[in-house]
Amino acid sequence: MAHASIYFGICFSLFSFLFAPLAWAQTGAARKIPIKIIYSALTASNAPVWVAGDQGLYDKYGLDVQIVHGRGASPIQALAGGTVELGHFAGASVIAANLAGSDLVFVAAQSNYVVLSMWTKKDSPIKSLTDLAGKNIGVSAPGSATHTIARISLRKAGIAEKDVKFIHHGALPDIFVSLDKGLVDVGIASAPRPGLREVVDLATQKIPFLQGAIIVNRSYLQRERPVVLNFVKAFVEGMKVVREKPDVVVASLVKHLRITPEIARVAYRSFINVWEEVPYVRAESVQAILEFVPKEQVKDVTPERYIDHSLIKELDTSGFIKSLYRK
Repeated sequence: MAHASIYFGICFSLFSFLFAPLAWAQTGAARKIPIKIIYSALTASNAPVWVAGDQGLYDKYGLDVQIVHGRGASPIQALAGGTVELGHFAGASVIAANLAGSDLVFVAAQSNYVVLSMWTKKDSPIKSLTDLAGKNIGVSAPGSATHTIARISLRKAGIAEKDVKFIHHGALPDIFVSLDKGLVDVGIASAPRPGLREVVDLATQKIPFLQGAIIVNRSYLQRERPVVLNFVKAFVEGMKVVREKPDVVVASLVKHLRITPEIARVAYRSFINVWEEVPYVRAESVQAILEFVPKEQVKDVTPERYIDHSLIKELDTSGFIKSLYRK
């Protein structure tokens, strides 16, 4: 009997030795990799990121993604400093951070065109861009997306920057506090803005500008490329959903922005024509930002310096993206 006990003990030990690694591997395979992505503006531009989370796409690709909101300069600072792994915002702040010494790259585009509007009070006499001469324009931080897009719009309308005054704010909601108080005549932001009148919907003009992108530290991309690739897979699939399923997007916007479905549908209409199917970052959308940076700072800089197409190219050439749209 003692010999039998010893025999079964040896067998059990051998079984544990042989199959424990398999059990560990199965457990490890099920463990999702935790990462954080940060965004700045509370707008519909974040729909692809939110929808990917709401639809379980991050889980599908083995990720435990925490979506973080930051105000003002904190998102770019968190990303550049490595507090978070990924960022989702417009390109202007990324270029400014890189010129200050960071090494951030755009790996996927949400939109390569302007998706903002100019807003004013309903009783304002301002009817078009040409009425902005001599007016105060509410934008966020200097060099931000709202500031740069306002400058692009003025140039398009033939208005010199010296003929307007930019009033800078820490965050988008602050712009509309100033508008309500009469401190600015118009404010720049994406739809929706209930209670205000839209002076111009810049999304209809197809103005090149990297309005939204997935951004990562170059060193993190090199070190954790498979993780970033899996995130981009979820993002690309999320882009498919936002392009094809308005009701899903509206539900997500209602949830995250705490707005009514009617207002969410208005916001959706502003973005549907510019959300990318194959989300390469276009060189011209980055160049549009560089043109508003002092020339001495960017004399040797090309858009390609800040773009890494390798992930999207891999998903494109492998047939991954086409397979999504065949479903």
